[in-house]
Order: sequence, then structure tokens, then C-alpha cells
Amino acid sequence: MRYTGRTEHKVKLVEAYLKDQGLFRMYDGSQPDPTYSGEIMELDLSSVKPCLAGPKRPHDRVELSEMKKDFQSCLQAPIGFKGFNIPETNLKASSKF
Repeated sequence: MRYTGRTEHKVKLVEAYLKDQGLFRMYDGSQPDPTYSGEIMELDLSSVKPCLAGPKRPHDRVELSEMKKDFQSCLQAPIGFKGFNIPETNLKASSKF
């Protein structure tokens, strides 16, 4: 972290957190190698669906296949949760730039 420009305070904060969680490790031979359960987890990459989020609500996940439908529904929704309150008469408006 120091090599990436983080402050010494931030480095010490992260180190303390990792130590408290039992995740801090020195690779100088002073600690035994960790032991793992041996359980293997598999992930079928064909089941992973691409998604998009933000910028208005970056924590809302929208699958890429649903993006057009979701965006169009947001245009006329009331201002607030994913809403822009654009009147139907303005939906086909365009501008050149």
C-alpha cells in the first residue's frame, strides 16, 4: 500500500484490521503456511450474467439483457428511485452535437 501512495495512517489502519480478522500474513518464513479445508468450489461461467449499475444508483444491479427495458421504464418514472419524469411527448426528442 505504501508503494501506491497510501498514507501511513491508512496502511496501519488496514494492517490492524487484517490482523484482527486473522487475515494478515508475513511471507518471510516466520509463520507456518495456512491450511485450507480442501473443499473445492466450482463456478459455471456460463451461468454468470453480465450486468450494469450506476451512476445514479450504483448499488442497483440490472442485467444487461434487461437494460433497455429498465432504462425506458425509468424515463417516465417519477423523479426519485431510478426516475427521470420525462413526459411522453419528449421521449423521441433528439439533439445533434
